[in-house]
Amino acid sequence: MPERFRRPSPPRRAARARRRLPAAALCLLLAATACGRPGPADPVDALPLDGEPTPAPEVEPGRFPGPVDGSAGWATPYSSEPKGSDTGFVGPVSPEGGGELHFVGMDDRGRTRWSTERNPSCTGFALTRTGGGDDLVVLLDSDAAPERGLLATRTTVAALDPGTGRKVWGPVEVPGTWVGPGLVFAQVAHTVMSAETGPAVALAADTGHVAADERQGDAVLHEYQGTVLLHRDGALRAVDAGSGRELWDHTGLEVPAALEGAAGEAVVSYGPRPVSDSAPVAVMAWERGEAAAYTVHGLEDGRTLAEFSSRSEPVPVGDEHGRAAVAGTSARSGAPVITGWDGAPGTGGWTVEAEAGERPVRIVSGYLYTEAGGENRVRSMADGALLDSGAWEAPVAGTAGGSAAMPVPGGGGAYALFPSPGAGRGQGGA
Repeated sequence: MPERFRRPSPPRRAARARRRLPAAALCLLLAATACGRPGPADPVDALPLDGEPTPAPEVEPGRFPGPVDGSAGWATPYSSEPKGSDTGFVGPVSPEGGGELHFVGMDDRGRTRWSTERNPSCTGFALTRTGGGDDLVVLLDSDAAPERGLLATRTTVAALDPGTGRKVWGPVEVPGTWVGPGLVFAQVAHTVMSAETGPAVALAADTGHVAADERQGDAVLHEYQGTVLLHRDGALRAVDAGSGRELWDHTGLEVPAALEGAAGEAVVSYGPRPVSDSAPVAVMAWERGEAAAYTVHGLEDGRTLAEFSSRSEPVPVGDEHGRAAVAGTSARSGAPVITGWDGAPGTGGWTVEAEAGERPVRIVSGYLYTEAGGENRVRSMADGALLDSGAWEAPVAGTAGGSAAMPVPGGGGAYALFPSPGAGRGQGGA
């Protein structure tokens, strides 16, 4: 029988205190144009719309990766990166000259479907999925009014159906903005120069109720579609966010082969976190004496999926369909590799050699986008094969059908929607 972990590990408190504020959290970035109000309004269904698609500006050939057809597309009003659901996109629209921030839903053919307002001074959004497989977009709101010198005293979140804008749950009060991975929200230091966060909570995707709370002694580490990884009662544990049932803990994790024969007890801790909003896998860092290694585990069952050398810190990425990839140094060969899973972690696994320094950026519509030496690359999530590389922009979000949201090359920060090759390009609705 393989040797197993013996001693509970403490949370990485320093890492928790310096939890990086994700780009999708718009808190403070929009404060200069904020328009205060007495408090966050109770969320309701978004305003339904039926806006006609607008053709995207023409872009010269060669500025798109192979999986994206840039010959025709549709413009969007988004002022920063949108997120993609199964059937469409959601993103922020910040009006010129200030005023309320709008979140706008569009289908994958460029038709505007709904809009809802939020206080722009401290907001953000995240995409998640319920246990029944339904996409949700979770939007923040607050009572901050920086133009009157008023910091937020109340921050709430609510979940909407990204296709219709219908409210599913909320409002739920949270300690601060979205910090991730997954539905994790925390206080943020009130300074533009600091990205430190305070106590965090993790929410259950199905209902929005608080599944873990650092103010009650938990250390919230990672959430993905109803599974929360945390440090509680002296142990790393994964729990079901809905029922609170424990799924696994660190005492069942196998010590990696690189630590066998090393003196002392093995210590394991969480991290690094994924570069995406969340992922269905978690990376663990191991130490025993002078030996060290990283392992990758399925978040839901704790199963060991891969082992990486400590020569470089692995970089994990995931998507809302259970796909994941991790770039790092092979524990066997010492060469740079990327390991991926095209579906539920533990199924469809593959490993390919990678260029030194190649890092995953995101998974969009079933394709893995990476960056190496200033060049963007795209790989198949089915087997890791390299499909294309170049100086083109990579998509920021996509749908299950293959439509991709991309920065318009030379578009001054504009985003447009483009289909995958062979997808229909009619201007009608979904």
